[in-house]
Order: sequence, then structure tokens, then C-alpha cells
Amino acid sequence: MTFAELQRSLADGKIPPVLLFHGEEPYLARLGIRLLRRAILTPGSDAFDFVSLSGRETTAEAIVSQAGTVPMLSERRLTVVYEFEGLSPAQRTKLLEYVRAPYETSCLALVSFSRLSGRNKFEQGMLASASVVECGSLGHDSLMALAARMADEKGLTVEEDAMAVLIDWTSGDLSRVDNELGKLESYCSSGAVTVADIETVVGAKASSLGDLAAAVAERRPGDALARLSELVDGGVDPAQLVTQLFGCWTALWLIRSGGGGRSPGGGQSRVMLSGIADIREAAMLRTSREYARGIELFYRADVDIRRGIPAATTVGLLVHGLTSGVWSGAA
Repeated sequence: MTFAELQRSLADGKIPPVLLFHGEEPYLARLGIRLLRRAILTPGSDAFDFVSLSGRETTAEAIVSQAGTVPMLSERRLTVVYEFEGLSPAQRTKLLEYVRAPYETSCLALVSFSRLSGRNKFEQGMLASASVVECGSLGHDSLMALAARMADEKGLTVEEDAMAVLIDWTSGDLSRVDNELGKLESYCSSGAVTVADIETVVGAKASSLGDLAAAVAERRPGDALARLSELVDGGVDPAQLVTQLFGCWTALWLIRSGGGGRSPGGGQSRVMLSGIADIREAAMLRTSREYARGIELFYRADVDIRRGIPAATTVGLLVHGLTSGVWSGAA
């Protein structure tokens, strides 16, 4: 099940006896455990009806014993085992036996901070017998929605553009997003968070994104490369800039072709475009063919980064090509 499906299931009071969290985003697994504790445990019952174990320091017998303990103050007992794959092969077999026939008065939550691939019989059995919760990387829209809920829990209202900047600046790492929201909670006494607040607290220079976009749009190679260097030195992921610049580039292309200023980049693109004094004038500096050639440069940059070519070098060449019109062999 997806993480959203888990949330709906818990809201409906449907709690499987065994849940297995796995994937590349550890924050989602930790959040899932927090939601389970709220859904299962009666307030004040943690000492009686909840236990957290490490697969590297416990045994299958201890896990089964904890899961089999009758709950005292809650309707069900919650047993959480982090890194359960750290059990020895013999212990894994015993754990799998329980997962296939669990106690209905208990909820056993198994957490792996990596993705199980089903490469052996143990993983195959776990994936087939437990209710699996996918904790993989989220898309931009899902990240924005989840981050908004995280902010709401802290009493914060974050402007869409500000949230887009926060997501981009943290590379969508939910643990970092949560940490920065904690700082913003202390900084923004009113609870309202703007792009300026993100710049001050997180250290981001969203204005520099606009300056970079303006230099690219207005064909100023030296200035664009200087802005790019400033952003990279400030901690921006160069690969992330490819996505941000692509949103700006396509928006300019749409303006040039009469299609309006909408682009795939959402709030972040609007922040970047705000650095351009006259968007329509800047959009008209290139022909539609030049915009199409620029799209080829974005594609090549993305491929080169995936091939392992240093992202900073690749993005530098991309910015130079977009501003100077030197297409590096593009047809």
C-alpha cells in the first residue's frame, strides 16, 4: 500500500496485524510509526502497550513474546522492530513463522530503511505475508502536500512559493524539511511563512534563483555563470537546478509562442521568473528553434548527470549553452 493508503486505513480504524515499512525515504517510515501510535495506543499507555526493538540487538523469540503480551490499557499492543533484517538467518525463519500467523490482539510494525527486493526466501515471504507500506521517494506534488501537513502540525501556514523553495533547497529530503520547519516554528511568531523567511532561516537565497533565471533569459553568460557558482557554493544541488531552469525555460518558450506563462515548475518557476524585469521582452530574444535546441541541452544534461558526469560541470555547460547560443553539437 502507499503511504496515503496507510493513512486512510488508520483513519478508518483498519489496522493490519503485521505492517512492513520499506523504501528509500526513512522519514515516511518514522512518520508511519507515529501515526500507528496515535491510532492504537490509549493516551498514557505507552509504558504498558508499546515496545520498540532493534533487529540487530534482539531475537525472534523476544519479538514474538512482546507481540503476544496481552494489552493492558489499549485494545491492541504495538511492537515496533527497526532493521529487522539484522536478525540471523535462523531467527529470520522464526520471525517469518509469526508473520504468517500473527496475534490479532497485536500490531507488529517491521521497519527497514532500505527497499526489500525479494532476493531471498525470507524477503519474499515477508513481502507476501505482511501488509507492505511503500516508503519511497515522493513526487513534487506529493512532497508539497505532505510538507504542508507537516507545517500545519507545527501551526505554520507556508506560502506555496515559499514551500516550493523549501522543498527545492532541501532536495525533497523530508527529514531536512521537518528540521527546517522546526526552525521556522521558532522564528515565525505569527505562524505565516514567506519566501523571505525561508531565505533567512534556511539560508536559501531565492533571489539568486531569480537572478540566475534573468541572466539566462537575457543572454548574459558571464553573469549567469557567476550566479550559478554562487548558488552551488551556497549548497544548492546542481542537478536540482536543471529541473528549476527547465521550468523557467519552458515558460519563456510558451510566452514566445503565445501559449502563456505556465510551466511545469509550479511555484518555484514563478519565483525564478520574478527576477526577469520584462518577461515578454526576454522571451522574444530567442526563436522557437533556439528554444527547441535548448530543450535538447536540458535532455543531454539530464542524461550526462545520470551517467555520472559531475553535475556542477554539466550544469555549467548547460547554462553557458543556453545563454551564449553555443549548442555543443545539438542539431
